[in-house]
Amino acid sequence: MPNPDHSSKSPLTLLVLLAVMVIATLVVISNYFLRPSMEFELTQKITKNLLSYGINNAVINVSGRDVTLTGSVLNHDESIKAVKLIRKNRDIRQVDNKLVIKNQTIE
Repeated sequence: MPNPDHSSKSPLTLLVLLAVMVIATLVVISNYFLRPSMEFELTQKITKNLLSYGINNAVINVSGRDVTLTGSVLNHDESIKAVKLIRKNRDIRQVDNKLVIKNQTIE
């Protein structure tokens, strides 16, 4: 009696593997095309929000869902306000505050 070949895959298994590969490919492609658009929109939204509160010297860098703030602000309260305004956005995961305070004297 010949032994059945256990190395062959069933058609259902092959179909599932093919479906997983297609889904993974679509996720990678969508991230490649949608991420720059998402980052641009977040940058525009954050900039508009900060400007509406008079914070106009902050430089916003968005990478994915992370924001880095650089530039200068007038005082510590303005720095805290900028971070709080950005964190209100649900799309933001993390804010790295690298703002410097203008005319801060070292005693």
